[in-house]
Amino acid sequence: MYIRNYMLPKGKLTTVGLNESLSDALEKINKDDFLSLPVLEGNEFKGIVMKEAIYRNCLESGLPLEEYLNQAKVKDIYNNNYSLVSAGDRIEKASYLLKELRTPFLPVFDDNNFVGILTHFAIFKAFSEIFGIDKGTGIVVNMFDLPGQLARLTDVIRKEGINIMNIAVLDPKVLDLMQVVLRVDSDNADKLIDKIQSAGFKVGEINK
Repeated sequence: MYIRNYMLPKGKLTTVGLNESLSDALEKINKDDFLSLPVLEGNEFKGIVMKEAIYRNCLESGLPLEEYLNQAKVKDIYNNNYSLVSAGDRIEKASYLLKELRTPFLPVFDDNNFVGILTHFAIFKAFSEIFGIDKGTGIVVNMFDLPGQLARLTDVIRKEGINIMNIAVLDPKVLDLMQVVLRVDSDNADKLIDKIQSAGFKVGEINK
């Protein structure tokens, strides 16, 4: 799963310029209920301006809100400390960066050109597709973290002639255990679950 498939392309973004007043920037932010916007100079990505930063800097300035917003410009408060990702990077890398950096979005580049942004919502959408939340039957299987266990589980499902639509292996933070999250295409999930449990696996959760 690549970032280019989930990013918001530059042409669809609401952006602000370095020399725009904070009054204009805040108007754009409030119009579509954003929390932040990309800052551009021409086609070049420069950083991020955040709604919270606008109000915080206003309070620190000691000026009335309207006066401050009309006097100050985006270039006075924008954040130019950011990490970028490539359109060809895997979505997992972006997920890690969004978590670690606590940033509202990541700028996306392709051949050194700014091409869009990747948001938290896009990450949620990507992982929803990975887990196939809106398809089939979801089964969570708890098993010991031993060689060959996953192959044994999938063989049980194969022998039942059932298609595995999605599969993910999670760390439940319990020593020597792992969780396998499956989405299967089956009209008789109860029979499959019985087969899985008969093979010695523990089914923890079922979502039909």
